Amino acid sequence: MQVKSYSSYEEINRELQILKVEKDLAYEKMNKSFHDTKDSFTAKNILGTVPGIALNIIGSLSGPLKNVGIAYLTKKIFRL
Repeated sequence: MQVKSYSSYEEINRELQILKVEKDLAYEKMNKSFHDTKDSFTAKNILGTVPGIALNIIGSLSGPLKNVGIAYLTKKIFRL
């Protein structure tokens, strides 16, 4: 690391301000990345969109077909 030499306190203060802004920016980037990662661990993202599509199709059915569809999905999900 190269040693810096300063000729005035103004230069030191300016350098400290720059370093503080860089530190705050790095912290905010890390914080945003953490929250994005946390948000990506929702049940919908983990399971994917296939179960949602299947439930929408079953929801559009009526009567006995709906019961058969729910029973089929339950067996497939829980391997009964």
